Amino acid sequence: MASAPVRNPLAGFVLAILAATGLSAVVGFASTLIPYLEFRLFFLGLALFGAGAFAGRKTCLGILGFMAAYLGAFVGLYLIELLFWTNPWMELLALGLALASALGGLVTGKLGVRQLERAAQFGPGVRRCSSCGARVGTSAHKCWSCKATLTY
Repeated sequence: MASAPVRNPLAGFVLAILAATGLSAVVGFASTLIPYLEFRLFFLGLALFGAGAFAGRKTCLGILGFMAAYLGAFVGLYLIELLFWTNPWMELLALGLALASALGGLVTGKLGVRQLERAAQFGPGVRRCSSCGARVGTSAHKCWSCKATLTY
């Protein structure tokens, strides 16, 4: 019986931050090739929403996807704006566009809650006593509730 791999939420959070940082840096650098500011901002908003949605898939909770995509996109955009595209309102632009990425991370990270609940319900650690129905561990020999011997 194969079980789904269980991922540490902190590891998913770090992976989402790294994915959002890398993707937002690539998108930010690609946006420097667009000559008009309005088109550049429109492109950045849409592309960062997609980058945040991709990064949010690395997490198992929506709020973690939101925070990781926000932090990663801010760091990536600020780095690219600092190196390639200097403007007087650089911090405000990075904060606002990172919010588009964070919303993408929230949308896709929210989908993982159902998968997490299903894994907790049918995971390998769920075993029940045949006498009283209490949850017991996978290596338990006796039920903690009714002290019955577990046969399976």
